[in-house]
Amino acid sequence: MNYKTGLVLSGGGTRGYAQIGAIKAIEESGIEIDIIAGTSVGAIVAVMLADGYSAEQMYDVFSHYRIMGVSRPVFCRKGLMSLDGLKKPLRKYIQASRFEELQKPLYVTVTNLSQGKAEYIHEGPLDEMIVASASIPVIYTPISYCGELFTDGGLMDNFPVTAIRHICDRIIGINVMPVNPLQKFKGLKTAAFRTLQLYSDVINQPDTRQCDILIEPGEIAGFGFLSSRKRKTLYQLGYRKAKDVLMKNTEYYEKPDRSTNPSYRN
Repeated sequence: MNYKTGLVLSGGGTRGYAQIGAIKAIEESGIEIDIIAGTSVGAIVAVMLADGYSAEQMYDVFSHYRIMGVSRPVFCRKGLMSLDGLKKPLRKYIQASRFEELQKPLYVTVTNLSQGKAEYIHEGPLDEMIVASASIPVIYTPISYCGELFTDGGLMDNFPVTAIRHICDRIIGINVMPVNPLQKFKGLKTAAFRTLQLYSDVINQPDTRQCDILIEPGEIAGFGFLSSRKRKTLYQLGYRKAKDVLMKNTEYYEKPDRSTNPSYRN
């Protein structure tokens, strides 16, 4: 079957706040999202949206957590930390325990380290694959599931338009990993983040060209990936950019049908 409108969310750490802001603008436009795909933090935002959360509700939940708050040091050969601590808030806030129980269809990108390929998961238990999709290699230990190892989907596909393009009439993409000119070079940390940006941009390019509406907040390139201190600023950046893009694509606006669309959770 074909879905009318699909939403695709890239990886990008705490830049996910900008995605939430952009979703707020999409809600206000009246565009109904029928199916969602996401990688890394995009998978976390996507699962909440698919489970019935509004943008404001997602922002509130995200604001209660920090990356280090759900990370646990392990110092083993497979990684420095474990992201298993993310499972507790997922089980607390997500009503569904399996992909099939979500209000909207969801595809999550993970990298199968054992097979050396990207996989787009859309059925089975949620928490293992959401955690795997956000488990940055080397930093976080991979997730062992069904005899194979899975890690961050951004390693192979950071912007998974491919996962749902063939079953959607139109795609709205929110990419929070754009590449802008580098103004200041502050050392090793800047080099690491810049390398990640450039790599993501290369693998994202074919997917960005497949979007009918592409939301890329350019100013976001100056923000890091692991700090939540600028979450309100990131949220507003995403919101303003989405409002601007959507105003130029008014043919996609529609009045939501309240009689058939599932209401957001209270």
